[in-house]
Amino acid sequence: MRLKTSSGAAVIAAAALLASAACVSEEPSSNTTDSALSGSGTGADCVIDETVKIGAVFSLTEGAAFAGLYQQEGLTLAIEQLNAVGGVQYELIVEDDKTTVEDSVAAFEKLIDRDEVSVIVGPTLSGMAFTTYTDAQSAGVPALGVSTTAEGIPEIGDYIFRASVPEEVALAASIPAAKEALGLEKVAVLYDSADEFTASAFNTITDVLNDEGIEIVVEESFETTDTDFSAQLNKVLGTEVDAVILSALPGATVPLVKQARDLGVEAPIVGGNAFNSPVLVGALEDASEGLIVGGAWSAAAETTGNAEFIAAYNEAYERAPDQFAAQAYTAGFLIDQAVRSDCDANREAIKDNLGQILEFDSILGPISIDESGEVTQEPFVQIVENGAFTLL
Repeated sequence: MRLKTSSGAAVIAAAALLASAACVSEEPSSNTTDSALSGSGTGADCVIDETVKIGAVFSLTEGAAFAGLYQQEGLTLAIEQLNAVGGVQYELIVEDDKTTVEDSVAAFEKLIDRDEVSVIVGPTLSGMAFTTYTDAQSAGVPALGVSTTAEGIPEIGDYIFRASVPEEVALAASIPAAKEALGLEKVAVLYDSADEFTASAFNTITDVLNDEGIEIVVEESFETTDTDFSAQLNKVLGTEVDAVILSALPGATVPLVKQARDLGVEAPIVGGNAFNSPVLVGALEDASEGLIVGGAWSAAAETTGNAEFIAAYNEAYERAPDQFAAQAYTAGFLIDQAVRSDCDANREAIKDNLGQILEFDSILGPISIDESGEVTQEPFVQIVENGAFTLL
């Protein structure tokens, strides 16, 4: 396997970034290769006459819209900046899966068969991905997850990739950081047992706690649709714990954390990727204070292009970006890197080159994707102080 190194996320540096790309992948072997999607030159000199279609499936309504809307905005901003560079023009086709598996499947089918996109970004939730990615794999369409962090996602097939730090990586960073900062010895673990993402994270939590020598004195589960957590929280109140480790989607996190504080649970609460959003902090209000989260992005990080991204996002949407927006934004540049490497936007070429990206210098920091589809990136651990995320 040959790997490529590239640099840059901000469009200001895009030309220099793209010039470093190299032509190294094998000739696409797909019978459906479209010669119009193959251009001339490589990197910044790549020119493709045909418009390259990028599909995206996000949860823009219902339960996961808190993330999907940010993802749509982040990816749209990236495509606008990439189109301004020239040489390759992208058309973004976005579908709403309405936070249901059925609609997610239908959206993937439309993008694959009717729109004939070169690559798909999404879906928002891991639970959808385990179904929709099998369709993308069967059709030979590369799919790039930007929030699909559950265990087993890349293993679905060689057309499946993710640019989202796995939850086990985020938690493996946040729990030791919390231990060092707070001196954790005994904890309570609360988790959603009904969701693929949170149930997967629970396994990671127990493994990391065991590795760190931290004792679990309370272990309680709940389901995604629950709204009353008093039974679980009263068990926490009956013990002395140094922290509560929580694995939950934001929909359950908000009422659970608020109820915990109302009942008198004062222990710090530690979580992973799902907590890394100003929307969650805003919804929790004062109850968010002291929340410790591990995730893929931080507004405070001095990564390449991060300040420019935040400024551009604020100007475009009149609100601050979050991790979901940042990861989707980065996905646009990763796809562009894959296209320009061989100046080929056919599905097979994108698949080959997405799996050969090494230390792409992005707003998330250096990020790599290997041929198995897995991402490598150092996570950020943050704590909420005075209503804002601060690097821990």
